[in-house]
Amino acid sequence: MALLSKTFLHEKYYGKAKENFELNTALIQTARDKAVEILKGFKRTRKEDSVLRLKRISIRFDERCFKFSKTTNALTPYWLSLSLNGKERVSLPIVFGEKQKQRIDEAFNGKWQFSTVEMVKRNGEWYAHFVLKRKVEVPDKPETVIGIDRGERNLAVAVAISVNNPSKPMKGEFWRGEEIKRIRGLYGHIRRRFQRKKILKKVKELKERERRKVNQQLHIIANQIISYAKQFPKPAIVMEDLTNIRNNFHESRKLNKRFHSLPFRKLQTIIEYKALLEEIEVVYLEKKLVRNTSKTCHRCGHVAQVKGRIFKCPKCGMD
Repeated sequence: MALLSKTFLHEKYYGKAKENFELNTALIQTARDKAVEILKGFKRTRKEDSVLRLKRISIRFDERCFKFSKTTNALTPYWLSLSLNGKERVSLPIVFGEKQKQRIDEAFNGKWQFSTVEMVKRNGEWYAHFVLKRKVEVPDKPETVIGIDRGERNLAVAVAISVNNPSKPMKGEFWRGEEIKRIRGLYGHIRRRFQRKKILKKVKELKERERRKVNQQLHIIANQIISYAKQFPKPAIVMEDLTNIRNNFHESRKLNKRFHSLPFRKLQTIIEYKALLEEIEVVYLEKKLVRNTSKTCHRCGHVAQVKGRIFKCPKCGMD
């Protein structure tokens, strides 16, 4: 698909965008990059007959178009200066929460690098999303592989396997994600009531509240998974590539609804960045390489049906 190519978009539309809009070259380039990212994400996660809709206005500024500084100003010490056309700059006061302020101060002290700033308009107000980056070193040869599987019954399952002794997996852990399921069910019920009464403003507010609560639970689970991995020597996390996962899952209507409401990909994204911060490598495997992993005996390779939460191989007796 040509529109997924940055080179194609640049050759085809860069000149026209430069003529029609009085914008910095850098802004046109970041707009191109953002368009490609949105299309790729939509293509990767889309359902059949779905239509791409952008819910929010956002502008991405890279290091060529913004300056961020800490001052002694009484209003707020943090000021963001943005350049749209190279002729003038707009300076904006920025207010952070305590947790975000700590991370920003770490960046000013050199622990992080400022990468980009995304200005997002939400409910008539503008928010600045800072992207920070830093280099991390991961072990060349991990000693422990942490396999993470996902499912409708258990949101995540982690099992550690020693590279030196792969026939004997270590005790795993389960995260059922019951609070996420409860939140989804509760807000889905309330949302349907508002929809029947045509109170659409309340429906939108509920979606945002639900998203925040679910994200909080995902961060809690991801932190627990990282803590599980850190107890083993030189761990590496292995997860399944979930591309087209929703298009390939076809069960009963009730099970489909429950499965599609679980944020597997978002959980993987959170696990990945938290793992990298702890210098833990993350690897994604194609679906064909992880088929029947929860049914396969690690000792003899026999594939059997799993009853309950404990796997016991009927061939060699391993459990």
